Formats: sequence, structure tokens, C-alpha cells
Amino acid sequence: MLHENLSVNEKGHLCIAGKDTVELIEKHGSPLMVMDEERIRRNMRIYKEAMSKHFGEGSYPLFASKAFSCKYIYRLCKEEKIGIDLVSSGELYTAVASGFDVKRAFFHGNNKTPDEIEMALSYNIGRFIVDNDYELSLLNEIAGKMGKVANI
Repeated sequence: MLHENLSVNEKGHLCIAGKDTVELIEKHGSPLMVMDEERIRRNMRIYKEAMSKHFGEGSYPLFASKAFSCKYIYRLCKEEKIGIDLVSSGELYTAVASGFDVKRAFFHGNNKTPDEIEMALSYNIGRFIVDNDYELSLLNEIAGKMGKVANI
């Protein structure tokens, strides 16, 4: 098997984290996305410990929201005390709706709209990753109108 959390049971059914996928489909329907929460948490901890060890206390990895943006994954990020990397207002909205503290969020993307910048500033986003001079000027202008200073 590719991963230790995948197996085949005595019925010949694929199991993910010990859960029979045929039974899961019977219960929840198809298509069905199945994720191993304990494995996700373990991986978050491995990266967090490595960052802390090699880059100092206070360092933490960022979950790439574009990989899977949903409230549950942001709750895991919050509980495991890692940060998130956002690239859209939709991801930002979902993170905020989940209760994630966006002071631990980094807003990437080379096509941020003025509305997205204003939204991120209003939620007190942790950091803007600025990609060009135009964006830097736009961010400065919008932040100034809001009486804020953007963390870059």
C-alpha cells in the first residue's frame, strides 16, 4: 500500500484509517471524500515541530488553503496551532467563519482585488504577501483610507 493508513480487510474492501470504504459509501452515499483526521493532525505536528526546531520557537508551517478550503480543516489548523496561506476572499471568509484567528493567516495572490484587500484588512489579516509595486501602492492606499497599517 502507498500509506500505512490504507489497508484491505478480510472482505477485500479498501479501508482508510481502519474504516471500510464500502460501508462508508453505504452509509453516506457516493461520491464520498474520506480523510484521516489523525494522520492530518500528525503531519501538522511533524511540520510544526520541525519548523520550531530548525527556525526557532514561534515558527509554524502554513496550510495551503487552495488545497482544501473548508471550515473543518481550518478548525484543525487552529487546534494544532499552525497558520494558513490564503489566496482568495472565499478562503478568507471560510477561515473566519470557522473561528480561525486570521492573525495567523498569510494572504498570497498576484491578483488581489481592492475588495479582497479591504476585506482582509477589516478582518486584521496577519500578513499580506505583496507581489508587485501596483499591489503595494493599492494596499497602502486602501489601508490609509481605513486608518490601518498592513503587515507585509
